[in-house]
Amino acid sequence: MSLKVKSIVVLASVSIGALIVSAPASAQESTGATALENTASANEARLADIIVTARRSSENIQKVPVAVSVLSGEVLEQKRITGARDLQYSTPSLVVTNDPLGGSTAPVFQLRGQTVAQGSDDTVVTYLGDVPVNSRAFSGGLFDLNSVQVIRGPQGTLFGKNSTGGAVVFTPRIADTNEVSGFVDGTVGNYSYYQIGAGVNVPLITDKLAVRVSGQITRQDGFTRNLSGPDGGDKKYEVLRLSLVATPTDELRNETYLSYYHGRQHQNPLIFSQYNPTSVYNAIFFGLLSKGVDQATADGTAQFVANIGQQAFDGASALGPRTIDYSVRPNNDDNDVFIVTNTTSYDLGFATLKNIFGYYNQKPKVSLSQTSTNFAFVDISQNKNQNSFSNELQLSGDSDTLKWIIGAFFSTEKTSTFQRAFLFGSLATDIASTDKYTSKALFAQGTYDFTNIGLAGVKFTAGIRHTWDTRRGVLDVVNYPGAIVVPTVQNRKTYKNFSWTLGLDYQVTPDLLLYVASRHSYKAGGLNLVASESPPELQTYAPEKLTDIELGAKAKFDIADVAVVRTNVAAYRGWYKGLQFQELANCGTVATFVINAGKATPKGLEFEFDAAINRNLRIGGFYNRTLGKFDKFELVEPAGCAVIGSGVNLNGADFGHISKDTAGLNASYTVPLTHGDEALVFAGDWYYRGARVGVATQGVASAIPSYSLFNARIDYNNIGGSQFSAGVWVRNIGNKLFVAYRNNVQALSGYDSRAYGDPRTFGMDVKFKF
Repeated sequence: MSLKVKSIVVLASVSIGALIVSAPASAQESTGATALENTASANEARLADIIVTARRSSENIQKVPVAVSVLSGEVLEQKRITGARDLQYSTPSLVVTNDPLGGSTAPVFQLRGQTVAQGSDDTVVTYLGDVPVNSRAFSGGLFDLNSVQVIRGPQGTLFGKNSTGGAVVFTPRIADTNEVSGFVDGTVGNYSYYQIGAGVNVPLITDKLAVRVSGQITRQDGFTRNLSGPDGGDKKYEVLRLSLVATPTDELRNETYLSYYHGRQHQNPLIFSQYNPTSVYNAIFFGLLSKGVDQATADGTAQFVANIGQQAFDGASALGPRTIDYSVRPNNDDNDVFIVTNTTSYDLGFATLKNIFGYYNQKPKVSLSQTSTNFAFVDISQNKNQNSFSNELQLSGDSDTLKWIIGAFFSTEKTSTFQRAFLFGSLATDIASTDKYTSKALFAQGTYDFTNIGLAGVKFTAGIRHTWDTRRGVLDVVNYPGAIVVPTVQNRKTYKNFSWTLGLDYQVTPDLLLYVASRHSYKAGGLNLVASESPPELQTYAPEKLTDIELGAKAKFDIADVAVVRTNVAAYRGWYKGLQFQELANCGTVATFVINAGKATPKGLEFEFDAAINRNLRIGGFYNRTLGKFDKFELVEPAGCAVIGSGVNLNGADFGHISKDTAGLNASYTVPLTHGDEALVFAGDWYYRGARVGVATQGVASAIPSYSLFNARIDYNNIGGSQFSAGVWVRNIGNKLFVAYRNNVQALSGYDSRAYGDPRTFGMDVKFKF
């Protein structure tokens, strides 16, 4: 039996078994001894209810018909989830990569095999509380959070535009009007790592007004040694947060939240792994001919550049994967992000009126060499200034039979970009562009409970959203050597679309939920503001649309009155139209374009479990099988353009960016000690990601080998009954060298480069809570 078949059979068997066991368990009375009853009760407490906002209101995770995973603030601390990339090791179907031009401060979230073409909007929308924000807001400083929710599948009805993959919701800890509390913590580790954090909550007027302030400072040397410049992949950032909560009356509540991130780091460098001098020669030779250079000069220049490239590759290969010799630019990864949100709600009695305002400004300044050598094959520096305002007005209510929400949403975003590109050792272009994006929407969703008409436990959900998007863009080439006239390119595109949700769920018993849902969402089209020579076919791209169907089950059950287990399983299938895809082409300038490549079908299976085996032992884990195929695929190949992968037929091929099998396991064992909550906690986790399949067009969708990672830690909590705790930890115990990102463009530009994940790290934590 193949691994694929075995995986599906085992998962299906476990899931069906869980459902069969759960149904009678909930109705049975315990007949065990008192000790067993007490054990089960203690375990039940350890699997306390988890509240999520996957439908923009607070609900028990086991009773909401949505595939969602939650990492609490305590779990984030225990697993040392300090950055966005760490989230993928603890939840199914989530992959977090870096924007290749955005650096480590630009996490790209992928869910269920639905990725983002470089230069297009995110497929997975990120929220800070109730406000949609850019993913850079979570580039570092994942601390003082109440939870992180990963919501899988299209969420376009309630979570707005660009959510064909899903949503990731970061819920911060906000001010508490009832009591004074706070914390101080510190961490030291290898690579000269240290992190200091603190926070305090103060009720200014009990039950009426409170403020919470927290901050964090992080420093760590880079993992990749640079012989001629700053090391790569270091950490140097500060985060400051402020929360103010006012409840002047029982009906009125106002929450204001501010966050500021300041980072001055350096990129995790891309390392030369293969070189094709013939492609370099061809790119230079034909590029010079197209600019009117005579054949002999073009031939000599192209051969000279190809030879320099070979020397650069030979030198880089001798240094290995953790060392570079790069001094052309600092490879900087700088960013400043400021966010302010304000949520005002008023209880009208029959309904709640809520207004949600958000603003953020980010100023990333990054530079990136595609080969990290002093010969600039493709070196790009990019400065951005992005401002965004949003406002959402909601009216929601909940009666015995109907839970409903209606609302209106508006956002406007302006991004100014200045980019300088060095290609094959020379200054190629200076580009300045401005992208203005406005989105408006009206939405409504309701859930009707059929219990009062004799269908106990059956609920029907329907939702709809209509969105109007407008995009305006201007592209100016500031400097283009050899060009006589460089025109300014201006574009304006408008889009409108319906998103909808239909679902039916059945609460079979208090501990077993079955559901089926179908959703339709879309991701807005946009403008390719990358090169003035672009033909009309490559200047704009249309929206992509995804319709899916999902079957799911959520269960909680006892095993022999000793262990308590929660299991969630979901199977899905989707239908893409107008799939946005990244294409690399030379139309006078080598550039990356977003195109609509055709139709595709994502599908998969997800399974999660969490089990309190006894009073002290807890085990959890997940597995997902992610599949996806191109049903109809076609690159855009305008006359006069050289396109990487030209002529390749991907119809029927797998998505190149997916790893079909991903799994994780975690366990913790608690040893209670003498004083109150004093305890030793031993914890460890394992993560496996299968090989990424890759596609024939190569580029950023190139194949990547599989890998496994192991982490462990030991904590001594409430030392001697005090409020002090300490712990030691190690990540990537085996010091696995694994590929986190790959860009293979040998056919067009001559190089294959890779970025490697973090090596083994270890350290010690101390924390004081009050």
